[in-house]
Amino acid sequence: MTKKSLFMTVAACLLLATPMYAQKKTTKKKKVTSQLVTYPQRDEAFKADFKLTPIGKFDANNVQNMTFTKMPTPYFTGHVLKRDMSRKQVRLTQVSCRQNLITDDEDWVRNNDLTLREERVETPMNQFGPRFRYRTGGYLITTYGVHWGYTGLVVITDEAQETLYAAYDFENFKFSPKTTLMGNYQSVNDFFIEGNILYIAHGSNGYSDGAGYQTGYITAFDMENGEIIWTTQPMTCNSHFAIVDNSIICGYGFTGEPDNLFVLDKYSGQRVQKISVKKMVNEVVPKDGLAYVRTYSFDYVFKIQ
Repeated sequence: MTKKSLFMTVAACLLLATPMYAQKKTTKKKKVTSQLVTYPQRDEAFKADFKLTPIGKFDANNVQNMTFTKMPTPYFTGHVLKRDMSRKQVRLTQVSCRQNLITDDEDWVRNNDLTLREERVETPMNQFGPRFRYRTGGYLITTYGVHWGYTGLVVITDEAQETLYAAYDFENFKFSPKTTLMGNYQSVNDFFIEGNILYIAHGSNGYSDGAGYQTGYITAFDMENGEIIWTTQPMTCNSHFAIVDNSIICGYGFTGEPDNLFVLDKYSGQRVQKISVKKMVNEVVPKDGLAYVRTYSFDYVFKIQ
């Protein structure tokens, strides 16, 4: 037997002895490209002068026994609408970037004279109760849950918490169809009300691969007819967000994942600007023509144009 034939025989034996899963690992993955699918506009769904109708008195001590309306399932693959190009969105231009101390959140708020819409409620870890409150549109939105990992019940009241306007159960937001990591809950994390539209930020507090890369959204929900109008592309928002004119400013990022600031069209959910930042965005607060952006370890200021 020649050296060449001996070498080929040994190589063939080694290949046959290699487990199939190991052979598959050496196969080069085919690059997958996705195309953004847009759906017809829904301009008639946005009613700026809409006011919620009271449905009764609010009893803060009886929330667990209340009747909640189950929210429809969001579009986990994304469902953005066609943009009306006559509507202009804001554009952000960076003014400054400064490293922070990571734990100096309160100093950042105080030094820039900012007002946050979210308030954390001190409730024992494993007891049912309020977790966060958000002030928006003249209403108070309170989230409820049994632990910090998941908050899925939402109550909308007046700011004095005397009148009840709506109560929603976000169970259908809890897991994406591609979730691979049990316990990788997708909570509702921030809210904004404009007229009949409830804008909801939702996603998991963890790596996107645990949710099959289906996490980090904003969804626009029509409170008048109970329909979801649009859901952003995945991995668009896991920060607090702000609405300025026709635009939403938000951020998405995580350890080992791209950190970006986005401007969205609030009527369609489409991304219109993407800005790379050094760390994951936590807060976006507009004030006097500027957007103050707090990331994990850097503070940015952007001019809103």
